[in-house]
Amino acid sequence: MSKGRQKIEMKLVESKDARYVTFSKRKLSLFKKANEFSTLTGADVGILLISPSGKPYSYGSTSIEKITDKFLEWKLENPHVVDQADGGKTNVFRVFDDLREELQIMNEKEKSRKIRNKILHPNLETSPDKHRLEKLVELKLRLENIKMEAKNNILAEPFKFDMNVVPNQDEGESSGTQ
Repeated sequence: MSKGRQKIEMKLVESKDARYVTFSKRKLSLFKKANEFSTLTGADVGILLISPSGKPYSYGSTSIEKITDKFLEWKLENPHVVDQADGGKTNVFRVFDDLREELQIMNEKEKSRKIRNKILHPNLETSPDKHRLEKLVELKLRLENIKMEAKNNILAEPFKFDMNVVPNQDEGESSGTQ
């Protein structure tokens, strides 16, 4: 007597061969469901997968490139909008990571600016970049907004940020001796 469909525990399939078979079967099912969703709703649907062996697969109700371009364009125009599929917690962490990356890029640019300035004008002290300082204040305000969003989402775990985003003006500057 058959047991019928049974719920499979969601964990990594241990056997490499079984994992590849599971990937292939589930990939086809996922693409079929995406096609059905697109047909029923008229929505553009795109799915990108990378197999355990590293091979990429994609499905698009139209061109996957058109879908990703449309998605990225929308994200650039609406950076503050929370993704529907994400929970508040993961979105807040992703926004925080994006903010941290932006700060790292700004700091790298500032270090390059100071090095260039020292090479071009070795006897002059590097003046503070007012635009950078304004941008740092803006980043701090965005960080505070992220913290408020996290509190409003009533996270299961405590959510703490280091609010010392704006470094001292002389951070990264040497005192002339090296």
